[in-house]
Amino acid sequence: MERQLQTGRLTCPACSAVLTPWGHGRPREVRGDLGARFFVRPRRSRCSGCQVTHVLLPEVIWPRRADAAEVIGAGLEIAALGMGHRQVAVHLGLAEGTVRGWIRRFTSRAEDVRRYFTIALVALADDPVMPDPSGTPLADAVSAVVGGGPRGPPQCGPT
Repeated sequence: MERQLQTGRLTCPACSAVLTPWGHGRPREVRGDLGARFFVRPRRSRCSGCQVTHVLLPEVIWPRRADAAEVIGAGLEIAALGMGHRQVAVHLGLAEGTVRGWIRRFTSRAEDVRRYFTIALVALADDPVMPDPSGTPLADAVSAVVGGGPRGPPQCGPT
């Protein structure tokens, strides 16, 4: 990302003008897997067209979340298997409210996520294996994400 920013290959999501380096954002503590904690100081950029600044986050973290994407993804996979937020929170050693927030937010966007990753799977795979319907929008979306990701076909279907 830094090389792309320095060479002018990143564009503004609002106006498509070139983004330029503009310092760094505030340091953020992120909770990783197995209770590990790490600090990230995201890069800031400024649009050369509309002059709006943007914080560029690494792919390991999600906006407005204190947990790493890997932890959130694991929690969503567990929830897709049918566990409630309390059981997922105990399994991950996190607060119930935190996990409930992830699940609610993801569920509210589940159909859009499923559609996006299904289209990506068809576009990118030579011989895509389409996920079977799982019975819930959450499980269907997680199956689509896992199916389109580096780990192969989905494992979240009902047993």
